[in-house]
Amino acid sequence: MNNNIAHIVDRTFCEQLASSLDRLQKGVVMIQANGHILRCNEFSKRLIARVAHFKITNNKLEFTDPAHQREFQNAQNLATATIDLDVQQELIIRRDEAFLRPIHINIRLIDTEFEDLFLLFITDLETQQHIDIQKATALFRLTDKEAVVLEQLSGTKTEPNIAADLDITKNTLRTHRKNIYAKLNVSSRVELAMLLSIII
Repeated sequence: MNNNIAHIVDRTFCEQLASSLDRLQKGVVMIQANGHILRCNEFSKRLIARVAHFKITNNKLEFTDPAHQREFQNAQNLATATIDLDVQQELIIRRDEAFLRPIHINIRLIDTEFEDLFLLFITDLETQQHIDIQKATALFRLTDKEAVVLEQLSGTKTEPNIAADLDITKNTLRTHRKNIYAKLNVSSRVELAMLLSIII
């Protein structure tokens, strides 16, 4: 690969991109086709360190589940086969833990002239949901307790499970839910999910 090109992509573009995405709590990793990591922002490092589905071995990104590894390689192959830098592939890593949102990886081919390089844009939907709830909390002026309940209601847990997890009674949960619905002008969890998907 042309070292000047590699230097420009790595030092200029990726440094700025990594910094910006760190502030947004999103990951970016630049890798070669063989999985060798050329650049990785801080959010990605923290996510890979704490999530069992990833690992870094000898500076190579690997998936602990062979099925995920195959899906990732297939996505890379598809991205390469298109020879179109605007085409991107997606990979969804579902967590083993109940109710935790998945990790979304957007795979984009960035250099085909000298070597196949890929940018992986990583969004931890669990982290992103927490950030989005903070935005909604400020926008609709929810109390701290309402914000906690809103985050739970926007997920897939049943209300009895939410009440148990938050160590509150079902009646207290209903009161918080009623207040949240009134402030957001919705009448069901379906309407709540639709509203949140639009505004955040």
